[in-house]
Amino acid sequence: MKYKSVLLIAVFVCIAQLFYGQERYTIRGEFPDHSLDNEYVLLYDRSALQGESERLKEAFIDSILVVDKVFHYEGTIDRKPFLASIYCSKGRHLKYSTTFIIEPGNVRIRITDWENEGDVLGTPINDDYNTYIIERGKQIGGRRSLKTGRGEIKKSGTYTRDDKHVSFQDAYKHTEEGRLRFLEKYAQYPDVVRYWLALYIDPTTDSAARESNLSQLLHIVDLMPKADRDILLAWREYRIKLKEYREKAKILRDSLNANEPRFIETMSNSSSITTKNE
Repeated sequence: MKYKSVLLIAVFVCIAQLFYGQERYTIRGEFPDHSLDNEYVLLYDRSALQGESERLKEAFIDSILVVDKVFHYEGTIDRKPFLASIYCSKGRHLKYSTTFIIEPGNVRIRITDWENEGDVLGTPINDDYNTYIIERGKQIGGRRSLKTGRGEIKKSGTYTRDDKHVSFQDAYKHTEEGRLRFLEKYAQYPDVVRYWLALYIDPTTDSAARESNLSQLLHIVDLMPKADRDILLAWREYRIKLKEYREKAKILRDSLNANEPRFIETMSNSSSITTKNE
């Protein structure tokens, strides 16, 4: 009897240790129509840096079946909140992805159209992410479209929203300010901000920040935990060198192409003529 009691206690302790520090989260998403019914949504961790091969190998989390426009997922998290994304496709004509934060609690994703990121809500960081990143991104159409459900960029370059007119430049500035505010607020959560910071401090991408915002972005990097900050800054130095290498390689390649010897073509023609004479 005593042996059984000890065994039960040992099992209980093992289970407690297994789940200690783990918190539950749920994701409930809804699509605008039934296009993806009976298809699978792929859930990914988006906190890895470009080129971080080992971490990228572990980015896939799970697949989720879509039933009647809705997908639902339950999981546990034993780390700080992190940026995630869902990706889904059907044939060649429908591909969709949207980002959100995985954190303890009930995350709700409401996708109202196929052109924009889905609205996310239900947990503290996601509420801010929706306010500062997604909603403001829709003002300039984000990376998908210059149209949103609440307004559109007219040919005149004026954005219409709730019967108010603001210039495209003002909308873009408003979006940038929201993004910077979010990143600064959550700088202590490196897996939440790393993807966005890397995107804008990477000099090799089209999304690289303008000089006016770069100093503020680097200030936000300095607010990250030291280990994560040092890794991100070292990664940026590598990307700067990579850009320099590519530029030099392009100059060399263009120079070689410009000085390509013409005798290659001449020899080919000469050989052809000789063959005909024979």
